[in-house]
Amino acid sequence: MIPRRLFLKGIAPLTWPLPAALAGSAAAAAASGSSLDGAPRTTQAAAPLQSLAFYYGAQIPFDELSAFDGVVLEPEHALAADPAVVARLAPQTLAMAYVSLGEVQASRPYAADLPAGAVAGRNPEWDAQIIDQTHARWPAFVVERIIAPLWKAGFRAFFLDTLDSYHRIAKTDAARLQQAQALRATLRGLQQRYEGIRFLLNRGFELVDAELAPSVLAVAAESLFQRWDPQSRRYGEVPEADRRWLLDRFAELRSRYGIAGVAIDYCAPAERPLARQTARRIADAGLIPWVAEPSLTSLGVSTIEVLPRKVLLLHANPDGNTPDLQAESAHMYGALPLEYHGFVPEYRYVGDATPVEGPLAGRYAGVVLWSDRSEVPEPARALLRLAREQGVPCVILGQSEPALLRDFGLQPGVDALPGPIRVQRPPAAPAGEALPLIAPTDTVELAAGAGSEVWLSALARDGRRMDGAAITPWGGYALGNFGVFNLPGAAGVRWSVDPIEFFRRALRVSDAPMPDVTTRVGRRAFFVHFDADGWVNRCDRPGSPLVAEVLLREYIEVYRTPILGAAVVAEISKEGVYPETAEAGQQWARRLFALPFVEAGSHSWSHPFDWVVAAGEQSSHRPYNPLKYGAYLPVPGYRFSTETEVVGSKSWIEQNLLPPGKACSMFLWPGDCNPPVSAVAAVYAAGMGNINGGGATITRSAPTLCNVWPLGIPKGGRWQVYAPMSNEQTYTNNWTGPFFGFERAIETFELTDAPRRLKPINLYFHPYVVSNAAGGKSLHKLWRWALAQPLHTIYASQYFASVLAWQRAVVARRLDGGWQLRAPDALRQWRQPLPSAAPDLRRSQGLAGYNEHAQMRYLHAVASTVVLRTASELAAAAPRLVDANADVVRWEAMDQRLEVEFSGHGPLDVRFEWPPGWRVKDAASRGWRIEREAGGVWRLASKHSRGSIELEFRAG
Repeated sequence: MIPRRLFLKGIAPLTWPLPAALAGSAAAAAASGSSLDGAPRTTQAAAPLQSLAFYYGAQIPFDELSAFDGVVLEPEHALAADPAVVARLAPQTLAMAYVSLGEVQASRPYAADLPAGAVAGRNPEWDAQIIDQTHARWPAFVVERIIAPLWKAGFRAFFLDTLDSYHRIAKTDAARLQQAQALRATLRGLQQRYEGIRFLLNRGFELVDAELAPSVLAVAAESLFQRWDPQSRRYGEVPEADRRWLLDRFAELRSRYGIAGVAIDYCAPAERPLARQTARRIADAGLIPWVAEPSLTSLGVSTIEVLPRKVLLLHANPDGNTPDLQAESAHMYGALPLEYHGFVPEYRYVGDATPVEGPLAGRYAGVVLWSDRSEVPEPARALLRLAREQGVPCVILGQSEPALLRDFGLQPGVDALPGPIRVQRPPAAPAGEALPLIAPTDTVELAAGAGSEVWLSALARDGRRMDGAAITPWGGYALGNFGVFNLPGAAGVRWSVDPIEFFRRALRVSDAPMPDVTTRVGRRAFFVHFDADGWVNRCDRPGSPLVAEVLLREYIEVYRTPILGAAVVAEISKEGVYPETAEAGQQWARRLFALPFVEAGSHSWSHPFDWVVAAGEQSSHRPYNPLKYGAYLPVPGYRFSTETEVVGSKSWIEQNLLPPGKACSMFLWPGDCNPPVSAVAAVYAAGMGNINGGGATITRSAPTLCNVWPLGIPKGGRWQVYAPMSNEQTYTNNWTGPFFGFERAIETFELTDAPRRLKPINLYFHPYVVSNAAGGKSLHKLWRWALAQPLHTIYASQYFASVLAWQRAVVARRLDGGWQLRAPDALRQWRQPLPSAAPDLRRSQGLAGYNEHAQMRYLHAVASTVVLRTASELAAAAPRLVDANADVVRWEAMDQRLEVEFSGHGPLDVRFEWPPGWRVKDAASRGWRIEREAGGVWRLASKHSRGSIELEFRAG
């Protein structure tokens, strides 16, 4: 249902930047209001309301809308999508509920209960009933039936529409005055009933007076420069007379009450440049713009424009976001290069006929089809056609069919090309990982078409050719083996094209900053975690000590690195599978979890090797073969239960192994690490993070991105977070040897850092690795290697939180130049491709510094919102935080002084660059040692894990 709206005439002028009056009313709107009717207090946006969005659809892009200071939502849709919608958007974004006061449509939940006699007419254009504002019972109805439920749901601000509908029923000046006075009285009644309530008015010029003005955030009107005519269904320019009339009305309101204005203009989805131009004109007129299509189910342009990060990734798994998605090429190979560019894959089955709400333009950065089946159903073809029509880049990989290629103007032949086939890569095309072998049966005659750049071609003996991979005017394609192919002899998989460069070109990737989870305050992130397998195994050494003892004494208590440890209940419970070692296993586990730098996790109750089979949740289309050793450990008397595996194991570990006050906060997926949707949901319901699955095994003998998994995988509406690296099993052929093979993880660490940083360093292992001398030696080597690098140590739970924050982070262009970056508190690192212009640290906000590595500039944020402005030749220099092994927990920048506080997991090591005249104040008394490095960089070191620095400027 789309709310009733009026297509009206105009808007009031503001200064640019926005006036203090609007900032003040927005600050007032940040108050949570009273807790009437038992409603919880809700934190609202405290920052000035400088950007505003309107979204009336049901498929609400919450993450993208969080870029704006305020958003108007259709409350029935919003509360259906998330009953805690107001809290979800707070504190950065003020959620406002759409409310129609002048008309009521039959679809409203209260429409059947309107007071008798309150309806005075009908609006046939919107099939709505017009309300007599003078009706005696109408004000109370508004307070109790319309506003009260929304107030209880957390809304404290309301967009009031149809405020001038009474003009349709009031035919004389006296009658119109009566209606306006009654409507104003209703608004005053809301002020009195709901402390702190705020209004965004759609017109209603005559309603505002000195008493009402303090509650008015702004006044909106439609069509200042560009309009939509619902009768002719055409867009057009607004006549100058209408524009001037609106500007005059708003000038009066602003002059009298200091009330700001909002202009809502309309452009076609494909006319994005016109939308930006219109928003700029509105802003230049001193107004807050919102330029979108007329259904208001799209992401338009305000004083900021959200840069889409989501990419529709179409795949062939009919069960959607379930375990079988893990085996789809779209996930295994397509997701990683997309994530590298900052894109968030939104997986969608090719046969899903559910409409995508609103225009794709502005909401999606692209549509990528990677089907492992040659048939492409009509829903996917229709979606790709729509994307192309709206100028959204499209990419086709994997299997395809001629009809789809023809949709994009290609003309594939019918017959296969005659062999032998010779594959050619033009000199100007980027190199792939290998040149593919193409069989004649996998070819047809195909030309990429005008304006395309061919990357790979198959040449037949008769001179005909197939352009198998190309960048095109609409995006790009790499069909079949021209994208990814299997090496002969089951020797692995390779990319035929450079996947990073291919997606960069095909999806028209810009130099926009993007969130990053590989790095923290400029240094590569590093964390350690282990599963619990083999905790009570015996070591192959004199005395046969338990693995638990050796791991704890010789590794964990020696290196004292923050670490996530776990337990399998069935392995150390006296009722489990190893009762003879249970007591000793528990004692060593208690010693482990008593360490202050160890966080606790569960590796399940019975270690399901195949959770899908164990839970009886097999796929509807793909058979599963039961494992010969069972789907989980044979615990005596145990009947498999997902609740026991998750909630039961968490409770047992907390009650039997953890010291008071420490919680079992993480769940480490066991077995094949491909749990069903129900298991992932249970972990989130238990308040736990999760990790495992995925990984990376790229080595110098297998230098392919096909061996690097993405960040994670959706399971239903939740996210399974993958481990960034693989454990020793992969490097030792499932622990059959060579047992020193785990040392090769160093190759993986290095190849995921250069030429591109793809992953943090994650030392991930099973305890039994130390049961063998070679395995134990390899673990020492890896740990020492990592500690010798300039890294930023974190916990696994911090990495988990950063991945979820990465998904929600939002990037927006500012109309006045630069970028606005927003992310949850768990993510403070952003990166931008080189050679983009360096930031101006004095003019930027929420930014402490930056450094450069592997084709990227890493930007260190110190706030959830960053305003990034580039430096000019005249910009004054400011101190720059280069990097640190600790988080910035306080950053107070003043004109000639800077105070910074760091908190880490070991002795502090920080690097700064500061201009002439700046110096560190009282460094020695605060425990800092200072050394000068090359390039004007200063290193500050402290033996403490927390400390503060004060820089000051002294002229001369």
